[in-house]
Amino acid sequence: MKKTLVAVAALMVATGAMAEVTITGVLEAAVAKTSTGTAFGAGTNGGSEFTLGVSEDLGSGLKAFGQITVVGNLSDTNMAVTGTQASHGASSATNTATGSAFGSYQNWVGISGDFGSVKLGQFWSNTFLTSITGDVMARQAFTNQLHGGTAAQIANAVNYTSPTFSGITVNYQKALNNTVALEQYTSYSVGYTNGALNIGFASGSAGTTVKTKENIIVANYDLGIAKIYAGTRTTSVTSAASTSGTSYGVAVPFGATTVSVGMGNASSNISNYQAMLNYDFSKKTRIYVTTDNGTTAANLVTNQVGIRHNF
Repeated sequence: MKKTLVAVAALMVATGAMAEVTITGVLEAAVAKTSTGTAFGAGTNGGSEFTLGVSEDLGSGLKAFGQITVVGNLSDTNMAVTGTQASHGASSATNTATGSAFGSYQNWVGISGDFGSVKLGQFWSNTFLTSITGDVMARQAFTNQLHGGTAAQIANAVNYTSPTFSGITVNYQKALNNTVALEQYTSYSVGYTNGALNIGFASGSAGTTVKTKENIIVANYDLGIAKIYAGTRTTSVTSAASTSGTSYGVAVPFGATTVSVGMGNASSNISNYQAMLNYDFSKKTRIYVTTDNGTTAANLVTNQVGIRHNF
């Protein structure tokens, strides 16, 4: 739950306006078992985290806002980050580094108004965010990524989000580092929402002479008694054959309990599955049981039991 901490007095004195500072986050840990042994783990979120957010009403319909997210791992001293996706931008090493207790991601500052919003900094890619729409596991650390974008965090970048018109929202991103070819990244997405239906399309491209390009189409639909998900991805690299992946899923609620099942396949002869049972003690705290066979040809089955608290 979002909790207001303080109104920044200095800004109030200087501008007569009130800036809001908030802290939100996740605390999570799990016990995971595979054929190679049992271990304490970071859980479905891939690590615990907290976000410091700020916003200020500038008047005339304008608002300044931003955030910094710090992520850590309750299981050991090495940082854990959701998934293992590639990143772009000169600062991307901070997203996947190990050997430190904490790291950071999702750090940006921006301004919004009737024109939409503009953010500068480091944030999820459009392909990653769009893929969540079609993933029953919401791109969590153990989830089905065969239809999802491989680029997760985009650093040193600008992001524009349009206002929503008739259920349609457009996003555009550009990484501004031009010193390394791979770090030159551009993506856009188009999302459509109409009642129980959500549809998304995203495209992302990295590199110059050799380009890696991803196109993603996803959807979900809430039937009331269940919510169904589907997604497809095509990836191409200059002078190489393209690859593709698809996934499907369904989530069925039973009061405080939700059962979710997902499966997918890729043209590289990889197939996988995931299943999760969540029990919500409250809107903030849940326990869960999961099983999945990963996203590689090795098909290593992992079973875990965990607890998660959102604040």
